[in-house]
Amino acid sequence: MRGVDAILKRILVFLFGASILLHATVVFAASPIVGTLVDNDNLNGVEDVFLCGDLAYLPCREGHCLTVCTIKDPARPQVVGTFRDPDLDDVTGFALDGNTAYLASQSSHFLLIVDVSTPENMKLLGKVRISQQGSKGPLYKMAYRNGYCYMSHQGEKKLYIVDVRDKRHPRVIGNTQVTTDGDGAYCVTMKGDYALVGTVFGKNNRLAVVNVTDPAHPRMVGELKNPHLSEGIGTIVGERFYIACWPHNAMMVINLSEMSDTRMPSIEGVLIDPRLSKPNRCAVVGDRAYLPIIEADGVAVVDISDPARPRFVTSYSAPVMKKPYGLTARGDYVFVGARAGDSLVILDRRALEK
Repeated sequence: MRGVDAILKRILVFLFGASILLHATVVFAASPIVGTLVDNDNLNGVEDVFLCGDLAYLPCREGHCLTVCTIKDPARPQVVGTFRDPDLDDVTGFALDGNTAYLASQSSHFLLIVDVSTPENMKLLGKVRISQQGSKGPLYKMAYRNGYCYMSHQGEKKLYIVDVRDKRHPRVIGNTQVTTDGDGAYCVTMKGDYALVGTVFGKNNRLAVVNVTDPAHPRMVGELKNPHLSEGIGTIVGERFYIACWPHNAMMVINLSEMSDTRMPSIEGVLIDPRLSKPNRCAVVGDRAYLPIIEADGVAVVDISDPARPRFVTSYSAPVMKKPYGLTARGDYVFVGARAGDSLVILDRRALEK
């Protein structure tokens, strides 16, 4: 019996030690996730995340809506209000100017203008169809500048310009074709009097440079091509454009310092790394770039202290970030919108590297 008792004692000691070890692992393996919000209705198919003050604006594809959340307490993001409209289907494009939001409806080809001064009760101000009824191919991303919206039409391979100075009566005033190859217009980013239009779904994708000094008569003045360049979606900081290139597991740093009608942007640095796992956005804080990595359900961190040599640092994945399409970063936090997770996830960006 003493032998049996000794064996049982050893087993109990082992199990107790294992429980302590397991408990220690749970306690000390800190997660960078600060707060989460999962909402299968109001966050259905989150496409992007935009911040203004204590609010996050989340256009949602499958939810056919714009949802506004409070992030005043990053640990407890909450839905404040949601806007829907019969002409608003898959919301792929968004821009914000003060208390006015601009929404691109992918399939109906409408631009909708919404008063968001009271997020609990957002109201439609005006709308306009961007292309002729029956036009094929989706509207994608958009940008706003000085009373005009710049919108990409992938099917028509065009950049459209809409005068929205009269918010109740917006009108299309100009357009220009940005490619004649198999690729189509996807993303629009403004830099002074130029619209930078990234293309997708072709063998020869490009970053088209369009002079919009006269919004009614836009002029494509040139383009930047590279085998790894696609989408052209990201963030401009100073004279550099940090972009994610989804099909190629790549991130690029584009130098814009000498851009003009006669001089095109130049590629300053390229990172190609399978660990980027289909990056779809790019946000920058200091010497770090943050990219949502769709196939890994997570976020990648890239060191951009030397723009000519961007370097992969680390990544973090979690089931709540399933297919993260939207991402932005500000201060101490990274904000992720997960399209298949129907979620807003807030991470401590410094903890990502611990």
